[in-house]
Amino acid sequence: MSLKIIYGKAGSGKSTYLFKYIGSIINNPQKIYIVTPEQFSFTAERRLLEEVKGAAINAEVLTFSRMAYRVINEIGNNLKTIESFGKSMLIYDLLEKSKNKLNLLGKSMQNVEVIGNALTEFKKHNITEEKLKERSK
Repeated sequence: MSLKIIYGKAGSGKSTYLFKYIGSIINNPQKIYIVTPEQFSFTAERRLLEEVKGAAINAEVLTFSRMAYRVINEIGNNLKTIESFGKSMLIYDLLEKSKNKLNLLGKSMQNVEVIGNALTEFKKHNITEEKLKERSK
């Protein structure tokens, strides 16, 4: 199995190249997966079926979330996740236990939401404890 990444500016011919390439290898025994963002999946599926004979059998369009779902189902899900309500309960508990050390934050629900949003943004932008300590010097 090989991976082929096709990238370029809008209108540069990526899709045309992709479907011609798939047409040339469609009879190979390996399954072909096209991974695309959610908003382009329908268009990619339609073009695949219109432009490549035999694509319905040997090729498939996957969105990133559908691909992740397939991988997790295939290898198993050992990941532990926490819902937002559980996250809020943990933050509230931490604020309660640390209220004597915190000058600006109490344990009000408004502060729980502010901290929860901050943690989400930190995670999204890869801001670690080390990076925060480094910046605070």
